[in-house]
Amino acid sequence: IKPLREAGSSPFKTAVVPFRINGIRKGRSKMNEEEADAIVALMKACMEHSEYANKTFGVISMLGDDQVKLINRKLADSIPLAEYEKHQILCGNASNFQGDERDVIFLSLVDSNESDGPLTMASGEGQGANGKSMKQRYNVAVSRAKDQLWIVHSLDYSADLKPGDMRRRLLEYASDPQALANQSGTIDEAADSPFEAEIAKALIGRG
Repeated sequence: IKPLREAGSSPFKTAVVPFRINGIRKGRSKMNEEEADAIVALMKACMEHSEYANKTFGVISMLGDDQVKLINRKLADSIPLAEYEKHQILCGNASNFQGDERDVIFLSLVDSNESDGPLTMASGEGQGANGKSMKQRYNVAVSRAKDQLWIVHSLDYSADLKPGDMRRRLLEYASDPQALANQSGTIDEAADSPFEAEIAKALIGRG
């Protein structure tokens, strides 16, 4: 099932916005202060535009609760309580948004790469609960926005992340949301059977 909104029903021309910054995840901590600052600045900037006047906002950390606490603190220091309540701002991890939505969602990926090679693979395909829970977290996080999704990150996905990495798959999609649909159309035209088309799309979906 792929529920679709009517074309033009959203006030925003761009539904998915990748926003890369020069952020750094501090050592083994699960915090990226530059991403936190960027999200606060973006949210404040949105509030100054009429398109966002009555929109609700949410922030989701993709790596633990330390980033949630950091962003919450910065939001409380920067946004008046009246505006906070008007826009129903909620900041949490993906599980905090289970069954909940906001008009505009900001994701913080938190991770950065200070090494020479790519980061350790986060495929979401691991054995047992860990792989499954990662895939579930990403599915929940990217589906909480009713109008617009901002992905705030500190990664060059082509160099910092391996093919098939969940973070890379998300950033690749955000860079060109229509790419998969365009590839699917090409596959359908070239395939000799529905089975062949299904296999080709599955392979592309896995990078």
